[in-house]
Amino acid sequence: MRHEDDFIGEWRTTRVDKSRPPLRWIANIAGSIASKGLLDISYMEDAGYTGWKYKVNLFLWDTFWPIYDKYGTFYEIDIEEDGDVM
Repeated sequence: MRHEDDFIGEWRTTRVDKSRPPLRWIANIAGSIASKGLLDISYMEDAGYTGWKYKVNLFLWDTFWPIYDKYGTFYEIDIEEDGDVM
């Protein structure tokens, strides 16, 4: 299902719903957990830490991201629609 009525500033966005609400809500929560895990992984890599916390966050990313990718809500941004970005 696509919704064409959403705007972010001057840019037109398209919301892509890959499932119905109850499953989509759960998938979006899984996406939040996965995104937090990925952010923590990147901070730990920058600091040179690859201990057990790194492995736990990597597990969270590997477990929850495929759920979000399959059933979550994505937004496509069309910034070239008018030819003027800003």
